[in-house]
Amino acid sequence: MTDTQEIQRYADAIMAMIREDQASGQVPSDVSSWDELDGSVDTEDYFRQASLPSGAGHDGGLRDAVIGEIGRRLSGPQGGPWHVIWTRPGQAAMDIGRTMGYATRAQAEAVGRGYVAEHGGRFRVHGG
Repeated sequence: MTDTQEIQRYADAIMAMIREDQASGQVPSDVSSWDELDGSVDTEDYFRQASLPSGAGHDGGLRDAVIGEIGRRLSGPQGGPWHVIWTRPGQAAMDIGRTMGYATRAQAEAVGRGYVAEHGGRFRVHGG
């Protein structure tokens, strides 16, 4: 299991680099996800500069956790994309819909209602 403090430390370092790149114009100021960021720059450079362990002997758990934390931070300041969490009775919740989320709450709620109508269960919308 990956240590939360370790995740925060790497995410802090990478977020500082992202903010510098946003200030210089290399990264759009409204980038709100890791995927959008990866479309602007080579995100592997951030991992190398932060000295995040990689290669043989290291699982992707730390890297995935850092990406998740950075994605959460990027989506926060702008309100972020809207996501739909669907839960079928007796099963784990899952994020459904587009990877990038939906632009509006109404759009996300419509997806959630449609999914519940087709598959049952319940949904909640988060983000924004």
